[in-house]
Amino acid sequence: MAAVEIFTPAGVLVGTSSRIPLTNDGPDLAGPFTIEDVRWYPLDGSRAAHRGSVTVAPDDILLIVTAEPELKIHMAWYSVSLDVGPYRVSGRLATHPGFDPARAIARPSGSFVGLSDVTIELVTHDSAPTAARPYIHVNRYAVDRVTSTLMLGHFFPGARLLAQEASTPVA
Repeated sequence: MAAVEIFTPAGVLVGTSSRIPLTNDGPDLAGPFTIEDVRWYPLDGSRAAHRGSVTVAPDDILLIVTAEPELKIHMAWYSVSLDVGPYRVSGRLATHPGFDPARAIARPSGSFVGLSDVTIELVTHDSAPTAARPYIHVNRYAVDRVTSTLMLGHFFPGARLLAQEASTPVA
């Protein structure tokens, strides 16, 4: 059983699953995803609760914590900040060396984009603690705002893009 952590618009689900929901090479979440032995952490301030088995629709999954992928080639890393529902996510986006988003033929084909070295915070709760995760997948269609040195309109359609001061890729 694999540990699963899913950030939804209303809170966080933590549980286990018999299948890995997302991998860099594997299938996308095309249908509902069921997790077992769920602990629910609501954002409204109410108490955490056990929920047993929960099925989540792919559109309700804003962020999903996954295992770090094995990188087989050298990647260039760029800092990115995203607003996704009630969360602000800061992390690093991997691109192939020489990547130019305006000319790239290879674009994300699934609903989720991977980020490394991530911090997650609640936009509306300044006093809430931040969560640090080594790797997550972001529902790219749920992103409201992107701040990056790269023009990432093809990665996050519908998001408002804010330019960040240009810098060299993060090592």
